[in-house]
Formats: sequence, C-alpha cells, structure tokens
Amino acid sequence: MATGGGRVVDIVVEASERRRAKRALARKKKAAALFRVWHGVREMMQEAERLRDRELLHFLAVTQLLVEERATSEGTALTAFEQVDTSLPN
Repeated sequence: MATGGGRVVDIVVEASERRRAKRALARKKKAAALFRVWHGVREMMQEAERLRDRELLHFLAVTQLLVEERATSEGTALTAFEQVDTSLPN
C-alpha cells in the first residue's frame, strides 16, 4: 500500500501471463513439416533450373540434402518419404 495526499491507495499488480515454452512437434507433425519443406525446396529448384541460375540451384540442392539428412536423422520422416509418392506435392 502507498499513501498519497492523506488517502490510502491500493496498488494491484496482476500476474502476467507466462509465455508457453515451445514444445517439440509430435513425430508425425515433424515428418509432415519436413515433407512440406522438402517439396517447397524441390519447387524452387525447378524454378532455378528454368531460370538457368546454377548458383541458386546448387544452394537449393544443398538445402534439399540438409532437409533429407534431418529427416533421416529423426528417423520419422524417412518412413514418411518412403511411403509417399514424392514426385508431386500434396
């Protein structure tokens, strides 16, 4: 309590909302997210080929390999990639 000018003033401090910690994605959601990223990279690679931009194509190929590596290291997306026709995005 604080006093000001002869009267009593209550200071109320409301608890701030706690920010939720980011939770790790469930295995299926992580596999699905990696799959979508992988297809997005493939689409960008096709566009880079159309534009004949070899440097961009190389960068995207490395990115695609990193996504595939993440999928195989997780052990979840690999099975998702094997079971799905990866020639066309959903």
